[in-house]
Amino acid sequence: MKFKKTLLAASLAALSLSAFAQTEDASKDPVETGPSTDWAVTANVSLVSEYRFRGIAQTFGQPAIQGGFDIAMPYGFYVGNWNSNVASGAGYPSGNLETDLYGGWKYAFNEDFGLDTGVLFYLYPGSKGSTATGPFMTADGAGYAGPNSGMVNNFEYYIGGNWKTLSLKEFIAFSDYFGQVSPTGGSTSGTSYTDLTGTQDFGFIDPSLSTWGVVGHLGFLAVRNYSAANYVDWKLGITKDLGNGWMASASYIQTNANGNCGSVATSTQPYCLGKTWDSSGQVTGTPRNLGNATGVVQITKTF
Repeated sequence: MKFKKTLLAASLAALSLSAFAQTEDASKDPVETGPSTDWAVTANVSLVSEYRFRGIAQTFGQPAIQGGFDIAMPYGFYVGNWNSNVASGAGYPSGNLETDLYGGWKYAFNEDFGLDTGVLFYLYPGSKGSTATGPFMTADGAGYAGPNSGMVNNFEYYIGGNWKTLSLKEFIAFSDYFGQVSPTGGSTSGTSYTDLTGTQDFGFIDPSLSTWGVVGHLGFLAVRNYSAANYVDWKLGITKDLGNGWMASASYIQTNANGNCGSVATSTQPYCLGKTWDSSGQVTGTPRNLGNATGVVQITKTF
């Protein structure tokens, strides 16, 4: 599941929000663009201790290799691609790869205010959804509400704005949210996610600290037709611009989706999952809550 969804071309000193947001949602925040008539292509590759998307674990505590490219076009238009390994147990039966395709338009009204809007496709090649699989469980633990048959995917529209180094962005799913349906079979199209992110470098303390910064994030997921799957996530992190296109970060991430998973068969926690599926499409393995608190470290190289 994935903003986050990311071009990291701008340095910490320039306070690029995309550079800070990529731990949480790497593919969803393309590079800041102005009314330039030029074209620009950048690429990035990252190693992260665990992939978290909107606060939810995507790799069951294991590392991820991530990367993509962005094309900034004249007059603020952009397109891009971003990819990461994922764990099939995180909601993508038989799928181990996420690939995101996105495009949109950014406009800076002045040095302080900007607008960003576009569309984002999430694809999980090789995944095979069915109504027997998925992260959302019925309230009494009787079964799963899982991804629709076929490859797991998601299609979202986003719109947001920024004031200086504070950004607010809204994402709305045009499709069933990552292919999920509610336990009663209701559509999750229209699910929304609100992302509030702020950054600050330490240059105001002393110019020698301008390559260090802090990032804070607060998000809220509202799943249509399944309120038990709603949750809030938050993050607090520190970043370091290492120079020559290298960026490092360390973050603490938590959600209120955590709880006592119990067993896979009886859990009422919407985000409790075993790591694998059996041949009949049922979740197996020791259940883990995908929204538990964790620390994440990351290093990124931008070309």
